[in-house]
Amino acid sequence: MTLAGFAAVIFDMDGVLVDGEPLHFRAVNELLAEEGLSISLEAYKPYMGTKTGWRDMARDLGLRRPLDGYSALYREIMLEKYRSEAEPLPGAVELVRALQRAGVPLAVASSSIQPWVEACLARIGLLDAFSVVVTGSDVAEGKPDPAIYALTARRLEVPPARCLAFEDAPAGILSARAAGMTVWAVRTPYTRGLPLPDPDREFESLTQVDLGLLTGAAA
Repeated sequence: MTLAGFAAVIFDMDGVLVDGEPLHFRAVNELLAEEGLSISLEAYKPYMGTKTGWRDMARDLGLRRPLDGYSALYREIMLEKYRSEAEPLPGAVELVRALQRAGVPLAVASSSIQPWVEACLARIGLLDAFSVVVTGSDVAEGKPDPAIYALTARRLEVPPARCLAFEDAPAGILSARAAGMTVWAVRTPYTRGLPLPDPDREFESLTQVDLGLLTGAAA
């Protein structure tokens, strides 16, 4: 199959393939509860989709104990949540499998660390679908820096201008755009009402994206 203007498709993970932000939100509040603190959904939203979101939030909230201790606990809580609670978002598995069957090169570019990504993709049954998986463990600078998308394009051996990226959060959209890619945004309950920085297209769900739309898309 030839996609109109695209040679590869790249998916963010949380908020695109899997409903991961509720898992992160619950994990954050579990840790904050130990300090007698909590964070509202609206206050949490600006930290979504970035490699340093937890660290930035811990700094901004003035947590008292050493940050490395919190980070280690957070990694373990999230790994277990991905292993046992992650669920694919509507249309995600169907779209990925349709593109895979059509022979389209596929990749994941996620700010999450490698163990989380592998656990999540295994949980939702898509670990085998992607020829390239790039995570926050592979880059020094997280989204909105373009490094993760630039590296993904290099590993796919596809020019960034011929890549289509699916994203949900502002940081991810800015990252893919800065790398030179076309970006289609998918809304989730966590990003509804959040201004998105001019994606090329916007969808309420991946169920609205089918192969006909991709083959007729303008890059």
